[in-house]
Amino acid sequence: MNNPDNQKVSNSLCTKFAFLLGVISLLMAGHNRCFAQCKETVSPSNNKKVHYHIVPLSGSKEYLTLVKTGEERILNYHNDEFGQVYHVQMFTEIRFASAKGNFSLYTTISSTDRSNWQSEFVLSTPVEPKELEKMKGTGQIEILLPDDKRIFKIDPQKNALLHKAIACMY
Repeated sequence: MNNPDNQKVSNSLCTKFAFLLGVISLLMAGHNRCFAQCKETVSPSNNKKVHYHIVPLSGSKEYLTLVKTGEERILNYHNDEFGQVYHVQMFTEIRFASAKGNFSLYTTISSTDRSNWQSEFVLSTPVEPKELEKMKGTGQIEILLPDDKRIFKIDPQKNALLHKAIACMY
């Protein structure tokens, strides 16, 4: 015969086990969802996985990408409508106004040979983890070009996208 006390202990253990299983499932689902936010591709040049995320700045033609390959992290500024063509190397600054500390990233504009069939303009610079942390409080981004200054206010929606992009870099 079944002892009522044994049955209570058995039911209690089953309930605790089911609860723990549910918690573990939720944690695993949250972990997978975090990685699902990151876009992934394979580099054709070295067959390595590349994690990236796009943060629009002004419409669909001007945006930032954060890219991670192995331990290397790169910030890219893309502008598909930029009309300038530079014929010599020049230094360019990307300034971040952040609640966690203002900072700048520097890059060079290489000689460009743009034409009607290749209109994209890209600036690339390495990003360190300490700079990624400061980016989390970004309120404004300035792109300082030799003949132009682009200023972007980062609203809460863009800041949320920036946070997702930063999470992909770890």
